[in-house]
Amino acid sequence: MTSSGYGTELRGSARKTGVFAAWLLVAAVIAYCASGIYSIDPSQVGVVMRFGRVIDSGVPSGMHYAFPWPIDRVVRVPVRQVKRITIDDFYEQGELAAAFREATGLSSYLITGDNNIVTVNCVLQYAISDPARYLFSMKEPERTLRSFACNALIASLSRLSIDDILTIGKSAIQIDVKRELQRRLDEMESGLTVSAVELQEVRPPERVQEYFNDVINAMIDKEKMINNALSYQNEKMPGAKAGADRLIRDAEAYETRIITRAQGDAERFASIRSEYARAPEVTRRRLHLEFLNEALSKVSRKTVVGQAGDQGLVRIVTPGAVK
Repeated sequence: MTSSGYGTELRGSARKTGVFAAWLLVAAVIAYCASGIYSIDPSQVGVVMRFGRVIDSGVPSGMHYAFPWPIDRVVRVPVRQVKRITIDDFYEQGELAAAFREATGLSSYLITGDNNIVTVNCVLQYAISDPARYLFSMKEPERTLRSFACNALIASLSRLSIDDILTIGKSAIQIDVKRELQRRLDEMESGLTVSAVELQEVRPPERVQEYFNDVINAMIDKEKMINNALSYQNEKMPGAKAGADRLIRDAEAYETRIITRAQGDAERFASIRSEYARAPEVTRRRLHLEFLNEALSKVSRKTVVGQAGDQGLVRIVTPGAVK
């Protein structure tokens, strides 16, 4: 092969290599640009950052495009996922709770307001409400949330007695812990929302569990007796009130009747008095005869004893015979 032929072949090979490299470059550019296509699941929200600064914190579900890395970065945040944290010890690392149990024979516990000890099992439910704040406000959100919850539980139980905690105080504790936990998260602009705080178990140490159960059962019996008494009261009160109202009405009717009768007697006495003033003898005899007629009319058999001249008089008369 001559040198001219070799040079021509070399130039042709170089030209093909250049064309291939150009196509490779074009393919690389296309692939690089296409890498900006991304998708967001229905349970997620996308956060787009450009050179580390958030430019869109609410990318909805579906297909989207952003500038390829390192210009843009897309973080998918599961905002519709409810997460759970279980708190059954109050150490940052679980192995410390195990070491404490081995050394003392006791589980991790809390102190109540009256210096008793209880063991607690609490479940937190939370979700991400602000993706951007969630990504940048805390380095370890779950660990921070757990720490806040432990502090809130310790503070809440320290304000209540053991009897309240084991009986009627659970709801108040859950509400108090949820409110305090959310307040601290909002202060840190954490982007987290606590949806529920549930005390699944609150109990005294196993060594004294039996005695606490007796106290709780006694309090339950007390509440039951109070409720039964209130139920009996509610059952009897309407009848008692009705009886009292009836007695009051009867007394008022009797009062009206007696007053009316007294007023009639007084008016009749005043009328007789005026007649007596005009004709004393006639009025006195008429009243005497009216009294006798009224009194004797109530007797079925009368015997009248009197004097008729020089002879005695005995007569048997019937009611209404005296005139």
